[in-house]
Amino acid sequence: MSARTTDVWARALTATLTTHADTATLNAARRLLTTTGTQLNINKGFATAKFPLADGRPVRPRLLVEELTEAQWDRIEAAIATHTPTPGIIGDHLADPDRTAGIPLLPSAHDLTHSCTCPAAPAGPCAHTLAVGLLLAERLRAAPAPLFTLRGRPYQHIKKNLRAQGHSTAAARVPSPHRAPTSPARPTADVAPFVPAQQPAPMPEPAELDLAAARPVLSGPLPPPPAPLPELPAQKALVADAAHRARALLAGTDQPTGTDTGSDLARFTALEHGAPFRQAAIDHLGLDVVAMGHLTLAHTHGGPAGAAAYLHRYTVDHDVLARAQADIQPLRPAPSATVECEDNHITDQAAGVQLRYGPDCRWHPYLAPYGPWQPVPGPDADPAQAYRAARTAARAFRRTR
Repeated sequence: MSARTTDVWARALTATLTTHADTATLNAARRLLTTTGTQLNINKGFATAKFPLADGRPVRPRLLVEELTEAQWDRIEAAIATHTPTPGIIGDHLADPDRTAGIPLLPSAHDLTHSCTCPAAPAGPCAHTLAVGLLLAERLRAAPAPLFTLRGRPYQHIKKNLRAQGHSTAAARVPSPHRAPTSPARPTADVAPFVPAQQPAPMPEPAELDLAAARPVLSGPLPPPPAPLPELPAQKALVADAAHRARALLAGTDQPTGTDTGSDLARFTALEHGAPFRQAAIDHLGLDVVAMGHLTLAHTHGGPAGAAAYLHRYTVDHDVLARAQADIQPLRPAPSATVECEDNHITDQAAGVQLRYGPDCRWHPYLAPYGPWQPVPGPDADPAQAYRAARTAARAFRRTR
């Protein structure tokens, strides 16, 4: 995206930061940016970085940004859908509050709070927090999407919601219980909870059977099972899946099932007996065909934890992200470029690499060769190894083009 279409975001934030800053502090902040290769971490509600003091000790300044409420974001999404022909494009028009339901995305000075661990941090902004703000402004010049994260709702979530609004209401409805071959889904941040259409009917009373009388051999197909039981093909698939897992358990090759429906559907639909239910899984999870393929890849490369890392976001301690960022720094082809940290994601846009920290305490590597982030082989507890795996996969992609 050219600077011409997004430069207003950077100019406006720079003006907000520098208008009331004293000259000495502002000059010191600019010197920090020219003398240190600082990386910017962007999260909901704050941006942070790390600068060395004269004695070598690090300081961690934070620029805190007031988050918008869920109700405000809902109004903004409705306005974006109305005023933006192509919702995936972020241009200068969204910097105008008239295009975002009268709610400004760009924070004012009253929306910003400066916090720093430096020994002589003033009541207002210090050189370190101003440097974080200037780094953020430069980041917005090339890719203003981080501003949405700072204000409380990552832009990829907004795009997903806008795409969902464009789907038919039939696709958005929850499938009937007999279509899904697995247990109900647990509510998560990204996957809608499964709500049964009706309460299961009570089990019928046992019938009187005459076991001594002769019975004819079955000469035709079985009648369909009564509602609310799954349809016969789904029951056969469930039996086949139970047999498959039993064989794997006996052979010692069984993997633990995922803790959520999405992870288990990725496992189930990758098997021969589950493949016919792939479209039902897509409808149930609210994914498209490409995303379902990526979910299958995530399970192939990383098991249930890999699928969970693809579907869900997790809150990770800042120190975990900072250590991982330091570990991958020597491997980065553009070491001075910004690294974006959001939830359990570390994104090196310059290298086209993303790492996602999964519930198995491993880093799962991703590339974006065709637009969306795609899982690649090589999850590892060592973020440097996972980063190397992503770079190796990137070279393989380039050779095949």
